[in-house]
Amino acid sequence: MKNIIVTGASNGIGKAIAKSLRKKYNIINIDKEEKDLKDVDFYKCDLSSKDELLKTIEKIKSKYNSIFALINNAGFGLFKPLQEQTYEEWDSVLNTNLRAPYILSKEFSIYLEQSKGHIINISSTRAIMSEKGTESYSASKGGLSSLTHALALSLSPEVKVNSISPGWINIDENYKPTKEDKEQHLSNRVGKASDIVDTVKFLLKNKGFITGTNIVVDGGMTKKMIYV
Repeated sequence: MKNIIVTGASNGIGKAIAKSLRKKYNIINIDKEEKDLKDVDFYKCDLSSKDELLKTIEKIKSKYNSIFALINNAGFGLFKPLQEQTYEEWDSVLNTNLRAPYILSKEFSIYLEQSKGHIINISSTRAIMSEKGTESYSASKGGLSSLTHALALSLSPEVKVNSISPGWINIDENYKPTKEDKEQHLSNRVGKASDIVDTVKFLLKNKGFITGTNIVVDGGMTKKMIYV
């Protein structure tokens, strides 16, 4: 089976991706914590730590001699008023959400060129729109979207590099979207993790003519003008 790295595959969208792909591909999960996810090769790593990440990459390289795809999914945000944000929090978010994908892409670039494989970055619609107190998260996702087309140029034509920008994806099984939640979307529903999984599968089948682009998966929410 071909090997695919998925960062942050222990929870949320990453977990859904890993569970859906693990029958067809060998999944390598890089994350801070391991959850009950069978048939997945787990590497414990704090992605915000450059040294820890580089050591983890060397462990993976020592075991695998080929990588078909790198899915940079891991990310988090700290949402608080600007005046209360710390520089350490900024660094932690940017290092996890943006620097880690850069390091992983750079370190596995030769493997991906050899396999004529894929890099798929999980960005966010927050790259193009924001709420108060989201500076570090929005900046990291804007950077990730830009990193995508830069990598596409650097690694062309062998590696296809694209990003996916999810909108509102409900990964909380206990939360039931309200009528108002649904009406914010042209699709008249809130997104599911499976919507992102379907897009990942589509990109993995891509023969090479789709590269350097960003696919927005948000039920049309960013296209609907809402006046309050």
